[in-house]
Amino acid sequence: MSPTQSIPESGERRKKDLVYPPRYEALRPFFDRRTQWGGSGGQEVLAYHTLKDHFPELSPQEIFLTIITARQLFQSGGQPG
Repeated sequence: MSPTQSIPESGERRKKDLVYPPRYEALRPFFDRRTQWGGSGGQEVLAYHTLKDHFPELSPQEIFLTIITARQLFQSGGQPG
């Protein structure tokens, strides 16, 4: 980094460099506020099938918890812990 470059504040840096685990990235299109589908329902069913297809090692309980967490995470604009 050159002396003329400023270091972004920690909040800015976190938002810019935010990387979610792969299973959450697979669910982003279903729950991200920027890509809402006009209030149409059924995102959870599609999200379930996406996880089941892409991550066959997950149990139904793990899929369910991942979907709940992803929905809350993306809709609230939060960041992973």
